[in-house]
Amino acid sequence: MFTFVVSAPVRLCALACIVFGSSAAAEADISFQSPSGNIRCEMTRGAPLAVRCNLGVDQQSYTNRPASCDGDWGTTFGLDQTGRGRLVCVSEGNPAPPAPDVLPYGRRAILDGIVCRSEISGVTCTNIQGGGFSVRRAEQRVF
Repeated sequence: MFTFVVSAPVRLCALACIVFGSSAAAEADISFQSPSGNIRCEMTRGAPLAVRCNLGVDQQSYTNRPASCDGDWGTTFGLDQTGRGRLVCVSEGNPAPPAPDVLPYGRRAILDGIVCRSEISGVTCTNIQGGGFSVRRAEQRVF
């Protein structure tokens, strides 16, 4: 399903920004995957994390698991409406949801001022303060 987005913080983007929604993700307002299927993201209003992306990787950039994390570390990235992006400790054992819609390279998903761009080099999500993360197989980065 295609939805055109026009909102106050991203009015300049107008019709150039296409959002892909999926009815398969009941809790997420928008869920998408990269064309390679290696990166899956959910954008949700009113959740502790506005964006959460999971990455199937060959190489992790972040390998020093904090002592407070008993779950998976270094492959899940999160972002709120404000502040820096961060790594997320994932301890729940929920089964993977069905594959969400593909967000083609060069397109954006936008929700409440957060923008996720799909590029050949990976997915980059940023909030209105410029915080975010960039994920791809070879390298992941939070800022």
